Amino acid sequence: MEYRKAMEKFQDYMEYVRNLSRNTVEAYIRDLKNYEKFIDNEKLDYKEVTRRDIEKYMQSLSRGEVTSKKLSPSSIARNLSSISTFYTFLHLSNVVQAIPTEMVRTPKRGKTLPEYVSHEDIQKLINSFSDTSLGKRNKAIVALMYYCGLRVSEVTSLKKRDVELYNDALIQIRSGKGNKDRVVPLSKKAEQLINEYMEIRESFNDSEKLEELFVGIRGERVSRKSIHKMITKQANKVFPGRHITPHVLRHSCATHLLQRGASVKVVQEILGHSNVSTTSIYLHITDKEKRKAVKLLSDTE
Repeated sequence: MEYRKAMEKFQDYMEYVRNLSRNTVEAYIRDLKNYEKFIDNEKLDYKEVTRRDIEKYMQSLSRGEVTSKKLSPSSIARNLSSISTFYTFLHLSNVVQAIPTEMVRTPKRGKTLPEYVSHEDIQKLINSFSDTSLGKRNKAIVALMYYCGLRVSEVTSLKKRDVELYNDALIQIRSGKGNKDRVVPLSKKAEQLINEYMEIRESFNDSEKLEELFVGIRGERVSRKSIHKMITKQANKVFPGRHITPHVLRHSCATHLLQRGASVKVVQEILGHSNVSTTSIYLHITDKEKRKAVKLLSDTE
């Protein structure tokens, strides 16, 4: 069986047997396409790959030889997990006799705090977009990622019917990470910017044919890549030298909610985390907060 055929069968298995969300399946396939580049370059038969080959692949990911940039330990670990799941499927399907990832150690992940930016800087970023149709669309996208804590994949998957702009404004996230649905209320600012975008949405080519909320300049559904490029490019104009990505907006949402008194449980529900421990990493302890805590003891003397 050719590699591409094996990948297609794996994709069908993940979609129709395991019933994973489209975004999760797409993430697996992206990792397997990276792996395909490696085995092609090394002239390897995917059915004969060894543990050493897998370790060499992980090293090449860390050096940026397969992808456009060097991958972090957590990203390499995710790639390894995808390949391991793929080979487990192939083994159960009697395509391969052994699972080459079994004895490979997962890279240690550094315990780094998520990056975030101030509320004021988020406003500067939003206001920096023009009042053109494209600018209004981009403002609405950034607003959803910050005020609602949406993932890029969730933004691209949003349908027009998922947005309720009357009474208690909200958005419905269907098949989020882990195939979980959730409802997130819209803040007044996010509601305003989405309303402004909806008023001009028809100015995009073929927008009436598209179910998705956000439309590209050619009338296509916006992609994860285009959103990432749009945000990083605009952020670099406003804040030269700073690396602000879509995920930083989501991190900022979580951090600011917790800093302003929202409970970890509520933030977990808004962000769609399956485990509360994931949400807890946003409980940043600042020097200012430490000084305030120590002062509490001094004030009792």
